[in-house]
Amino acid sequence: MERKISTSGQIEEVNDWRSYMKAPATLVTDKVAVDTARIGEFPQAALASAFLLAKIGDPIGARERLNILEVATDKNASSIDFLAPDMLLVDAHVRVYEDRALTEEDSTRLTQLLSTLPADDLVGQALTFNHLSTAALHRGEFDRAQDHAENAIRLYRLGDAQFGSLHMHTHLGQIRMMRGDLSGAIAQYDDMEASLDQLTGDPQGLRAICQALKSEVYYEMNEMGVAQSLLDDAFTSIEHTDAWLDILAATYRVRARLAYVRAGLPGALTELAHADAAARDRQMPRLARLMAVERIRALTLSDEIETANKEMQSIGLDPSKLDADQPEKDWGLRHGTTNVAIARWLVRARRPKRALDFVELAEETAIRGGQLLSLAKLRVIRAQAFLQLNSRGDATSALLSAIRLLGNQPFRRFILDEGLPLRPAVQSVLDGEYVKVPINTVQRRQLSEIMHHWSSGSDPLAVGPSGNQKVLFNRRYLQLLARGYSNKEIGRVMGVSTNTVKYHLKQIYGELRVDNRARAVNQARQLGIISD
Repeated sequence: MERKISTSGQIEEVNDWRSYMKAPATLVTDKVAVDTARIGEFPQAALASAFLLAKIGDPIGARERLNILEVATDKNASSIDFLAPDMLLVDAHVRVYEDRALTEEDSTRLTQLLSTLPADDLVGQALTFNHLSTAALHRGEFDRAQDHAENAIRLYRLGDAQFGSLHMHTHLGQIRMMRGDLSGAIAQYDDMEASLDQLTGDPQGLRAICQALKSEVYYEMNEMGVAQSLLDDAFTSIEHTDAWLDILAATYRVRARLAYVRAGLPGALTELAHADAAARDRQMPRLARLMAVERIRALTLSDEIETANKEMQSIGLDPSKLDADQPEKDWGLRHGTTNVAIARWLVRARRPKRALDFVELAEETAIRGGQLLSLAKLRVIRAQAFLQLNSRGDATSALLSAIRLLGNQPFRRFILDEGLPLRPAVQSVLDGEYVKVPINTVQRRQLSEIMHHWSSGSDPLAVGPSGNQKVLFNRRYLQLLARGYSNKEIGRVMGVSTNTVKYHLKQIYGELRVDNRARAVNQARQLGIISD
């Protein structure tokens, strides 16, 4: 424990940054308001200050303290060896919030640090593995990232740093989702949320992060109401508290995609304009680049081909090049986001042969990285290219490959997002045309739901209708309630999942100011919404 000078000139006791990983409530901004003129006298307090400032969204202030401390330690050679390990760890921590990638060189230094840390510095060792996991995750090395994350969790727990260990669940959840294990990702986040209740202090910031990441998985499941609800609850905290690049990117990406489903291209572009402003304010160029890729996605799906091409050129992407690693490999490629965007654009630009050549290269990248969800999306785009070439058999095979790749996972959105051009291939699979081995019952049900979506001419799986449609929509739900239908039975009738039924019923209960099914039916009858 160290003593530091507060802004009022009084000396207070303050723990080092490890205290935050054990109990986040122990470090708040007024406790680490170190007098910058005396940082050299209280280096551990300065490191704690930098650690927390990065956490609360002020990486510029964090970097300022580290720079001052570095100058001060240069003048005092005796303190360099003592502080070097902590300075390396906190510097890597701040880099994550500065939108700076951890390089191979950083990983080498961190690996070397492990052999020098004291055996009893369990939290220091845990944070080292934490950073190594982040670096591997950004390089798309999922096996290594998972191994490092599990080591970090083990050491955090041994060091009584439960808050630190729970952060690592975000890594494991993202890895599961990118591998196509949507159910596993949700289970990971559910376990994380359950553990948050056992923490001392207010874990709201970490809870919001968990909700934002869950919303991304629910989007892929096409549980749009659930995704929207989770994101609405988390958004303010994400923007104003503990949010690093991964979390901000996931949050803004899902908001833009939900807006596209709800309001088309104008809705998506409005959300992306907000994200762009946040990237500028935070000085996060990689976040800005990822949002540009999202803009390319929305423009391409809206058949704004030339505008999407200009956007690609603005960030150094050239769809005419058969290069699945362009430009230099970065964070966006760990999701396969960039390659999927390029492949989709080639198909929508009616360049199916070029699209097939590019997809072949992009699939190799996805396979090497274990990016099964991206691989499935690429194979759906491959199916579209074959349909443009009037090769329905090859299109059906490509779609079947995408479906089987994800097994019985609750996929839907990665097919729905590509739109009606895929309908002939989906119908072929359901009819058994060009299919040697039939799909299983679960996969057939999911494809049937997608066909129902297209046949209805509306989006019953989206966030919800508006205006007169909403009145009819709510009336239909209430009529089914009045008949005594279960949530599962309502889902079958409406062509949605049980989770989406629960979401819509919650909205209806709120509008009617009731708290259960029977009261909802009674109130609806009294108001004349449904008849006896």
